[in-house]
Amino acid sequence: MNDSQILIGKLLGPRDPAKVSCVGFSPKDIEEILKCAPASLRGYLQFLTFLSVMGVEEGGLLDSENILHFHSEVSFLNLVSEYENFYEKLREADYFPAAGVYLLEICADEIYYFDFDKENQHVYVYNDRNKKIKDTGWDFFTYLDNRCAIDKSQFHRNKRCTRYREVLPEQLPAAKPAPSEKEASDFVSLMDHKNTFPHLANLKGYNMQEIALLEAVYNIGVTGELLLFLFTMGRNHGGILSSLPVMHNNMLSYLDVTNELRELLEEYGRSDLAEEVFILEMDDEDFCLLFYAKSDGGVYYIDNDSERLFMAYKSISDLLTKRSEKIERNGVINEVIAEDCTLLFDFEVGPLY
Repeated sequence: MNDSQILIGKLLGPRDPAKVSCVGFSPKDIEEILKCAPASLRGYLQFLTFLSVMGVEEGGLLDSENILHFHSEVSFLNLVSEYENFYEKLREADYFPAAGVYLLEICADEIYYFDFDKENQHVYVYNDRNKKIKDTGWDFFTYLDNRCAIDKSQFHRNKRCTRYREVLPEQLPAAKPAPSEKEASDFVSLMDHKNTFPHLANLKGYNMQEIALLEAVYNIGVTGELLLFLFTMGRNHGGILSSLPVMHNNMLSYLDVTNELRELLEEYGRSDLAEEVFILEMDDEDFCLLFYAKSDGGVYYIDNDSERLFMAYKSISDLLTKRSEKIERNGVINEVIAEDCTLLFDFEVGPLY
């Protein structure tokens, strides 16, 4: 008996197997899902079986309204908020899993989740009343059987996955008008004023719908030079900046670092910079960041290891001009040929099914 049959067998009970109509994610879709999850999730084979068998539509086999995959009010943005709230709860309980967690269910005062610091692949539960964490001893199939399929006498209202779809349209600000061709051309010329920039043809920006998505996810109003930068070279800047570290080249990780930066700026007494920021470069080892601050349009450098914070460039245009002059003297240091530098928004651009 394979894992798919074991899963259905646990959930089916006396119900007629001929009436089961589940819909699972395709292998391609599951790969997209795994891009936005801790790497350890790839080893959770029961969970991946669940996604492939009933990740899109659960066929009426589950009757829990709390499981996040089928919760009517859960979207990507809601989920990010829930993760932030849960990590704060874990900190208060003097525990912070370095490898990350994966939320499964939020039910009143209890939160069920995978803890990737543990090797047993069990489902854990955090109780918000007593601030205690408990190992349920359940593998994922047993969790579904005990928590989400309690009443097996009938098929329940069929539910479709809400967790992995694109951000809901009502959560997005209206897309702004695109910069004019002349505005975009004049901006790009800042990094090629002597017609010597070697990778100008590789520049690739975000479209205006993607920029609206960026505004919603990262809580920043994209205007002025930031708009021109993202529109002309946000996806591929041709080597004018360092590429993001691979582990942060996704929406969840980038958002976590952005929130850490905001907290650091508050600690440094620069709350005036903290509200709307956009990270341009990062050194993960020493937590050094180059970031744009919308409050004054400056580009700042923060080195948390040596507790330094200063304005590195007066503006994004100042950054491009000075970096391009350095490239004219020394050549491109951050070599970029054809690959996009950031993929922060690809996952939520369109539906997975």
